[in-house]
Amino acid sequence: MNYSAHIEKAKIHFPELRLHLLDEAEFNIFKNQDFAEKCIDLCTELCNSASKKLNVSLNFAVNYNYAFNANANVKEKHSLITFNIGLIEKIEAVINDSIELFQHENIARFTIQNNEKEKLKQISNKCCIYYLFYHELAHVIQSFDKENLITYDFQEQYSNDKPFDIKSHIYEFDADLFGSSMSTYRLIEEIKNFNNQFEIFPLFNSLTALLFTISNVIIIFSGNLFQKIYYKEKSHPHPIIRIIKCNEQILSFASKNMAIQKEFFEAILQRTTTMISQLEYSEKLKINYEELYKNNEVEISNYIDEIEIINDNYRELVRFKAQEIFNMLSR
Repeated sequence: MNYSAHIEKAKIHFPELRLHLLDEAEFNIFKNQDFAEKCIDLCTELCNSASKKLNVSLNFAVNYNYAFNANANVKEKHSLITFNIGLIEKIEAVINDSIELFQHENIARFTIQNNEKEKLKQISNKCCIYYLFYHELAHVIQSFDKENLITYDFQEQYSNDKPFDIKSHIYEFDADLFGSSMSTYRLIEEIKNFNNQFEIFPLFNSLTALLFTISNVIIIFSGNLFQKIYYKEKSHPHPIIRIIKCNEQILSFASKNMAIQKEFFEAILQRTTTMISQLEYSEKLKINYEELYKNNEVEISNYIDEIEIINDNYRELVRFKAQEIFNMLSR
């Protein structure tokens, strides 16, 4: 199905959203129409593939909303993933800025040639869209057996409107892990050479760029919430905890698929952490990632451990069928 066919299906199954969905004829609303169309085409392609391979009723649409957000909607066996106009507009800038900043890092300056920067940017674009799309698909999978309308947001400004629910945090961690795994899978496929081998510096730089860019996505759109750690509050886990879990999953997935010593992946993690801590994201937002983590390491670890234990009570999570789903999606 093309995008227009997805829109028509979405309006039938989710009539309450019909006035909010962007038609293909309105794509000229985007500041960078070329990037937007590539993003939408990729999401439509991923949606078609997931719908067929998982045998689910799944559609994709763009939501006429300028907030940075994505949603998964599930109702009566039908599901819809939406990206806001604001997400598509802003994600390009976040990725481009991330790669520009990454280029000035000491190792990157000496190991990435000018003609390689554009390729790295293209790979990062694709991998971040994978992360966002599969994060939302995870919410769809979590809700396969639900009958009532359920909506999940990628971040929703880390809402205080709803009472804290540990289940929401568990679902978000689960969705982040699936999105991180699928983005890493895409990265590995993109940087293999013709002999299915990896060159060490492109791998080192590409994996670091992926960690750094996804971290920036989470940081920038969490606003000032990064400055003060919290645990059992708000609709979504604290950004630093989400970043920790995403980074762990990306490196875990990569290490399981590559015969490389663990010190290589430890160096990537340290490199990413150092870069995040050196940046000033705005006049009012400078993230001392290392200090925040070190000052709260025990509490963060305890909270993650608690989530890991409670996870066993939610068998609908993607993590319990991740290998099966991955095998279906990647064949």
